[in-house]
Amino acid sequence: MLHNPDWIHIVSFMLGMIVTIFAFCHDWNRLAKLYRTKEAAPQNFSRMQSGCVGLINYKGTLNVGTNPQGIYLSIFPLFSFGLTPLLIPWSAIRKIEPANQLFSIKHFRLYLSSPKITLILNKNILEPAKEFLATQGFEWI
Repeated sequence: MLHNPDWIHIVSFMLGMIVTIFAFCHDWNRLAKLYRTKEAAPQNFSRMQSGCVGLINYKGTLNVGTNPQGIYLSIFPLFSFGLTPLLIPWSAIRKIEPANQLFSIKHFRLYLSSPKITLILNKNILEPAKEFLATQGFEWI
């Protein structure tokens, strides 16, 4: 039979998991309301990348690609928790700035206009999108 301290640990663990899953999905689901897609991943699709969507850092679980329509994002299936792929149009980006790491630009911070969520993506992933970003008035840094 479980003693009171055992139940407290089990309940605390379960509550922690629920909060973690909610936090993990919250910003992604907000984006999915506007940018959910059933399109296939673009040709220049990079799997198992790291990046941030909102406050959540997807370390090695983010799949990212670019095409003329926008940025394609999905989560590695084992960790997706039912999160649908996204295709965020270039027009949804209102600002881009370097997210410096010790004096080098390895990542860019992209500010979305709606919903107001920030993405942090690897510079190499955005490199093929230079021409698409230029059509939106963004200069490549």
